[in-house]
Parts: sequence; C-alpha cells; structure tokens
Amino acid sequence: MLLVLALIAGDPALAARKKKKGKKGRATRPAAAAPARATPPPPSVRQGVELWRAGKWDDAVSMWQPFAENGDADAMFNLGQAYKLGRGVVLDKAIARDWYRRAAVKGHLPAQANLGILLFQAPEKPEAVRWLKAAADRGEMRAQYVLGIVHWNGDGAAKSMPLAYAYLVRAAAQGLPEATKALNELSQAIQPLDRANGWQIATALASGSGVPAQFQPGIAPPPLNAVTTPPPPVQLLASAPASQPATAGETSTAALNAAQLKAAGGEPPANEDEAEEQGSAQPPAADAAPPATARAASPLLSAPTATSAPVRTAEKPQPRKKLAPPPPKETGWRIQLGTYPNQKTAMTAWKKLAAANGRATRGLRPVIGKFGGNYRLQVGPFPTRDEARDGCKTLEIGKNGCFALNID
Repeated sequence: MLLVLALIAGDPALAARKKKKGKKGRATRPAAAAPARATPPPPSVRQGVELWRAGKWDDAVSMWQPFAENGDADAMFNLGQAYKLGRGVVLDKAIARDWYRRAAVKGHLPAQANLGILLFQAPEKPEAVRWLKAAADRGEMRAQYVLGIVHWNGDGAAKSMPLAYAYLVRAAAQGLPEATKALNELSQAIQPLDRANGWQIATALASGSGVPAQFQPGIAPPPLNAVTTPPPPVQLLASAPASQPATAGETSTAALNAAQLKAAGGEPPANEDEAEEQGSAQPPAADAAPPATARAASPLLSAPTATSAPVRTAEKPQPRKKLAPPPPKETGWRIQLGTYPNQKTAMTAWKKLAAANGRATRGLRPVIGKFGGNYRLQVGPFPTRDEARDGCKTLEIGKNGCFALNID
C-alpha cells in the first residue's frame, strides 16, 4: 500500500491533471470590478465659482460666459469681477462696468453698488450717484458709505448733512469700519437739528420705506431698461498670472473684501459671513474699496492720531488685592434702542423697559456709550442677527427706531 501511494504521489500524469484543474479553477474565478469613475458636475454658475476658488480663473470665466450671455445676473456680475481684477481675462474696467450694468438692470444689488463705485472713480458722477442711491436705499452698506461721503462733501450730489449722517449710520450699523470712523468724525461737527433729521432718515431706511419725501435729494432713479447692445467678447488669458496665486480662502467674498479694505486703510468687516453667499451661486467677490476720490476729498478717512498713555509717577507699593476675574468678552449682536442727552436718562429708559418686559429682557444687559454730545442705549447680547431683529420688534421704544449691531 505504501508503494502504491508513493507511485501515485510521484505520478507525472496525476500532477499534470492537478495542475490543469488548478488553472481551470483560477480561470473561472470572477474578475474584480473596475472602480467607477466620478461623474464631473454639470456646468453651472456655482461650478464656475468652485473653479475660481481653485485658482482656475480662465476655466471659471469660460463656464460663466454662456450663462451670462443668456441673462444670468450672477454670471454677469462674476464676469464683471473677473475683468475688474484681471483674473482669467485682460484687466479692463470699461468691460467690467458693462457686465456690472447688465446685472444691475436686473436688480443685482452688489452689481449696482460696484457699478456706482466704478463710475464714481471714472469719474462719471451723475450716473454714479444714481446707482449708488439705488443700492444704498436697498441696504447695501458700501453704497451707503460712499453716498454718505458724497452728501457730506457735496461732491456729485447736493450737500446734505442729514443725508450724510443717515447713510453713514446705516453703513456703520452693518459693521463697515470705514463708515464707523466717518460717523464718529461727522458726529463732532453736525448740528443737533441735522442729527435729528438724519436719525429720522436712518430709521426710515432701516424700515425699508426709503428716504422721506421732504429729505429726497432729487437724484433720479437709474435706467433699469435692459441693455440691448451685444455683450463684449470674452478674451481669455493663456494662463493665470503667476503673481496672483489663489487659495480657496483668498478668493471668497469675505476674504477679498477684507484685503481691499485693508489696502484702502480700513479694517475688514466684522460680519464677513453676510458676504459669503450671493443668490443661488456665489460670485467671487464684491468690490469693497471706497472710491479714491471720496477718500481724498474728505478728512474722515485720515489715519487717527496716536495718543500715548498718561505717565504715572512712582507710587508706594500697596498690598496686592485679590481681583475678581474680568467678565467674559461679549459676542454676538446688540440692538440700539435710542439716543439720549445723558447717561441717567438712558438708564431710566432701560429700567422702565426692563420692568415692562421682564421675560423679553431676561439675560440682556444695557450698554450706554458716548455718541457725539449724546449717549446711545444698546442692549445685548443676542446670539444671532435674526434674534436681535426679533428683539427690536419686541423692545423698540416709541419711534426711536431700532438697529441690530454686530459686536464680535
């Protein structure tokens, strides 16, 4: 038996049959499925924005072009941005104005503001102030800031301190640092009656009812008829300029606004998140820099003078006292409830309001600060802008008006 097993184990024919069977078994084994290829997203304005963020500016422009030619306002605005910045196309502000105008007549708010600013720089001031007013009365803070400077200087429109004060109040209330600096300086010079009228205008603007008839500056509305001339041909660059690298963060609306404001001598907006989305497809960026002519014409935007801390004489060392920890920094939103002649009057108004609205004012703290020759009463914090606006509806004092302010 051992001999038979040995012969079988060493039988070449048997080994061949086993090998053949093994090959057959391997041949019938199912092959592994090839990985499925990812389907590229369909062309869209949003996809063009993603290409722009990735630094593929010429691809973004190519994707936006057919949408813009078919009347998409976001795509038109985006092409205007590309021509203004010279990314993906040859820098040409005349063509940028053309695309902004095509979007502006469709009611695109950032396009109306950018068109007004570029026209003011051209300078084509009569048409510029028409677009600036259209955007400012709809709440666009950059247009409000520039129009406030225009009315303060009487440069391009009638000089009006109440209108200047009102537009700067609205822009500052939305967190534009340039407007806050300008408003602080204007508050030192404005007459009480002009301030009161300006506050009335600002309250009307905040409610969406526009400038009251008695304060209208006589600026005609912009031409909102459709642009009938053919759109300019898009001239793509061979490649993106090496001197303008882009990252995902750099090409976002908030980041570009911050960079342009910094270049203009200002600070980035406190509420950058509001600039992040524009309609169903986010444009690459809004033009945040104020007109150079406005900056040069007004003393508002000069750098504040540095002040040194008071010098203290040497004092006898005192026993160290255990200090209470500082209160946590307040973040979120406040609402402004009014302006009063002194701190006592403002605090009395708050106490009366808190007594009548115990539940609505629970957890809120009053902040009373100097504002020109008066004191303004603000209350907070509210976690979100919407909650602050709801607070305005509940806590507004008489006809003082109520604004939501970002305090982060």
